Amino acid sequence: MSGGGPRKRPGSRRAVPPSGAGAGPDEGPSEADPLWQGDLRLLPSAVVAWAAAAWAIRVDATDATGAGLVAVAVAVVLASWVILRRRSGRRRAVIPVQALAPAATLALVLLAAGGSLVRAESGPVGDAVTSGSSFTAVLRISGEPRSLGPGAFGGGDRILLDAEVIGGVLQGTEFVAETPVAVLAGDAWSEVAMGDTVTVLGSAEPPDRVGRARALFLPATEPVIEQAEGWLASTDALRSAFRDHSRHDDRDGGLLPGMALGDRTGLDPDLEENMKTTGLTHLTAVSGANCSYVIAFAFLGLRLVRCPRFPAAVGAVLALVGFVLLVRPEPSVLRAAVMGAIGVAAVLSGRGKVSLTLLLLSIIVLLAFDPWLSLSFAFMLSVAATLGLVTAGPLVVASLSAVLPQFVAQVLAIPLTAQLFCTPILVVLQPSLPVYSLPANILASPVVPAITLLGMLAVLALIAAPVLVQPLVGTAQLGTRWVANTADMLAAAPAASLPWIAGPPGVIVSFLSCALVLTLIVYRERLVAQVAARRGALAVAPSPPGTRTPPPGRVAGVDPRRRRRLVIGLVLLPGVLTGSIILVRAHLPPAHAWFMTVCDVGQGDGLVISSAPGHALVVDAGPDPDAMDGCLDRLGVEVLDALVITHLHDDHYGGVEGALRGRTVSALYYSTGEAVLPPELTEAAEAAGAEPRLLDEDTSLVVPPLVVDVLWPPAGPADGEENNASAVLRVSVPTPERTLTVLLTGDLEEEAAARMLRAEPSLATDGVDILKVAHHGAQNGGTELIGAVQPDLALISLGRDNDYGHPHATIIEALDRAGIATARTDQLGSFTLEFTAGTLEVRELP
Repeated sequence: MSGGGPRKRPGSRRAVPPSGAGAGPDEGPSEADPLWQGDLRLLPSAVVAWAAAAWAIRVDATDATGAGLVAVAVAVVLASWVILRRRSGRRRAVIPVQALAPAATLALVLLAAGGSLVRAESGPVGDAVTSGSSFTAVLRISGEPRSLGPGAFGGGDRILLDAEVIGGVLQGTEFVAETPVAVLAGDAWSEVAMGDTVTVLGSAEPPDRVGRARALFLPATEPVIEQAEGWLASTDALRSAFRDHSRHDDRDGGLLPGMALGDRTGLDPDLEENMKTTGLTHLTAVSGANCSYVIAFAFLGLRLVRCPRFPAAVGAVLALVGFVLLVRPEPSVLRAAVMGAIGVAAVLSGRGKVSLTLLLLSIIVLLAFDPWLSLSFAFMLSVAATLGLVTAGPLVVASLSAVLPQFVAQVLAIPLTAQLFCTPILVVLQPSLPVYSLPANILASPVVPAITLLGMLAVLALIAAPVLVQPLVGTAQLGTRWVANTADMLAAAPAASLPWIAGPPGVIVSFLSCALVLTLIVYRERLVAQVAARRGALAVAPSPPGTRTPPPGRVAGVDPRRRRRLVIGLVLLPGVLTGSIILVRAHLPPAHAWFMTVCDVGQGDGLVISSAPGHALVVDAGPDPDAMDGCLDRLGVEVLDALVITHLHDDHYGGVEGALRGRTVSALYYSTGEAVLPPELTEAAEAAGAEPRLLDEDTSLVVPPLVVDVLWPPAGPADGEENNASAVLRVSVPTPERTLTVLLTGDLEEEAAARMLRAEPSLATDGVDILKVAHHGAQNGGTELIGAVQPDLALISLGRDNDYGHPHATIIEALDRAGIATARTDQLGSFTLEFTAGTLEVRELP
């Protein structure tokens, strides 16, 4: 053989020279830098898939399918163009080739979504929603029941679960369907399990938001349950047995079934709240991490017994399938399984390029399979966390390793990267920052794999070796107690949760802040070096012979084209996530879903009833202008359709200047037993361009869509007692489900209240839903009105630690005896009322 050197085989890779042997900094991307190996060719397709799915679920099946057929035609034209150019030998057209995959993805997702919508719209459930007709439904339960707890309105516990109407009888005609619905039922449904078939009479209402459910089903009779069979019955028996064993030690707050099987039915509410505060709530449900552990343990276990790589991979996948069946194949679990498999693929392959490709591909596949995932917070969080770990995670580890030991850097990098990528989404769910989320996850994460493994071994022991179950469960609970104690300890620490900006501005600010923090971490050394160089404090050594010095701002060893693609990708995909967040925000109950707010104005009244976004009826303004102005600002109220001052005591009119500050007022009303208006009221009204008008029972107060009846005072001369001159308003508030009645009583005292009841007998016969207790709960307000109108909720507006003894014990005792829920500003501060799914909810105003 001549030539003296080894012959290079066709297609072989170029030999990599040893360190220092001519490997210059511009040779190409470093193998040690996985981020720069990210293959972003599927990124446009993933973005298109997400946008298409989010659009498709907002239209009907015909529109989605029609758009899909147009996309098919576009994809066919592009494919034909590419093929013809190749056959003709002409240079390949770049734009058609790059547009072909997104066009094909668009067609796939739209046609798949159209098929899903056809199935969802089959049957007459939509007609029943429109007509309001009751019908007998055969439901197949598709999710575990979720307790809404006892509502302040409607009484009893509420159960919400996902189901599918598969048949029934409407107006004497049998039908079949595949219509997904949300079922809102009483606690008799708490024993219903996934896979059960339920026959029940009920009615359907429109859903309160865009989502998978096409209707809200309200049962009117007790359910007739046919229990599931097959694998669902078998896995349900295993889950039940596991729960029973875990109850032997409840010091972990019922956390083990949630962490091991995604079963949160027994989770202690206080612990659940503490885990939300500390950013550990993802541990209470099955996530991608759980699926990763199952795959990894199965794969490594098979490899330890010398199983070949491919059969070991097949065994790991089968183990994952069994795990998914055990924890229930709900959409969120399927999403976690796919995302978890991607994380393991990154570890097993050792190539970030493959992992990123799998992530983008899984987005496309999952959105085609279930387009409603495009508006799912769980899906967004999973994508964001996985994107961070696959792309930025290695760079964060490398950067932290420069100042910390490698193991410590790896432990810190995983929760830190996931937190930075997920925070812009989390602030939508809860506009606050969990201050101790990072240390909480660092403390909890070491025991999570062991808990998952022990939980799975305990499930296997239930089948094969029952005697081992309790020792395995007990050992796992050592870990769950550690997690529970971590959550309880850090949730009790000072400033555990800080308020954040609500709405899209909060999302955008958090996104930019997290991007800045990530940039500072990853490029810390480079930034420090550049600053030092500019100050003349950095001596730059000459480049070795034969190497090129990168231009300023370039990174040695990184292809500029790869860097540009990376930057575009890291901005574009999170941008799509941010856009989806804002789109979801638009389809959640909007900020004005509150229909009433009681402002904390100190010792006084300040009540706001929403009439439209940014518009409200305001009744009284409290004693403090700034407090009233601040409350209306937080509510976004810019127009007062009417301002009513119930009577002329300072704790009701003193803040009127704040209520009118920077706002438009359409009408200003007052009631009084006095002859002269106070100067504060007249000056504020003059500045706002409003003329105060006297109010009595003959006044027609128009604030559409609200219906406002003035019940008191009677027309004619006032009797001189200012409290008893208080205007009493009955406000009918329309909601999507039904009209609520609110009775606002000012400072009306007992004797005047009795006269009003005699003059307005409908108050006692019809009752009201909500009562604003008169005179801040003072004893002279009496209890007759409370007993007569029998509200479901009583509101008391008063100052903390006031000198008047409000509320008086007799008022509170009367409310308690009648079983009336109470909401007080001295305990809650400002709070809002929302009526959702038949339940009246009281929420503190952020």
